[in-house]
Amino acid sequence: MLNSSEVKRLALEVGFDACGIARADRLADNEYPLREWLRRGWHADLGYMERNVDMRLDPRLLVPGARSVICCVSAYQPPKNVEREGKIAAYALGRDYHKVVKDMLLRLREKLGIDGKLCCDTVPISDKHWAARAGLGFIGRHTLLVTPQWGSWVNLGEIVTTEECSEYSEYSEHSDYSDFSAHPSPCTHCNRCVDACPNHAIAPDGPPMLDVSRCTAYYTTHHERPIPDGLITAGYTRGCDLCQLACPFNP
Repeated sequence: MLNSSEVKRLALEVGFDACGIARADRLADNEYPLREWLRRGWHADLGYMERNVDMRLDPRLLVPGARSVICCVSAYQPPKNVEREGKIAAYALGRDYHKVVKDMLLRLREKLGIDGKLCCDTVPISDKHWAARAGLGFIGRHTLLVTPQWGSWVNLGEIVTTEECSEYSEYSEHSDYSDFSAHPSPCTHCNRCVDACPNHAIAPDGPPMLDVSRCTAYYTTHHERPIPDGLITAGYTRGCDLCQLACPFNP
């Protein structure tokens, strides 16, 4: 059995900024409204999201016999000059986070001496929803994980393992956000990210969801697509930070 405190200590030792551990149970539909998002067609041409739907909700289908999801946070610097031309989203200004996070996950797995599936954005598991389940933050209206210390300026990775842990993180949607503790969600009375998106990509109510066909980052990240007439990019040529810059939880 893994000692949870030791797992978290070693995660910091290899370079992560925070770590939480969740029991590898199925995500509830109200935690991760994947089916509703697909039903609306808000995944546009991201056909791969239609595959492995059950696996995306249940890590035991990804790793048979999985007992634990070790979730790790790697914070990055928010943009310093938001008025620059040819804007690039802050996450893309440094090294490819996929390589950085996977390297740290690999070193963490080696230090723990375990087998486990390394996950960082390219595996059918929802990084941010598992991080929320592991007590590392909550899912904001803009659909990103919001952490107490770094807001949403974070990259995420997981190790899904068959190892049991001595203790699991408590899932609490907003226990670290005392100013909002009387509300069902920290975002209940704030729509700043909704208003900040010039293309109305963010659902203004209901569970946090994003219409990717209206999102600038969808057209300017990875496999670039022709930008539709009328889509406002606000000068971004790679990704987009507008919703994060508007978020009051962000430093």
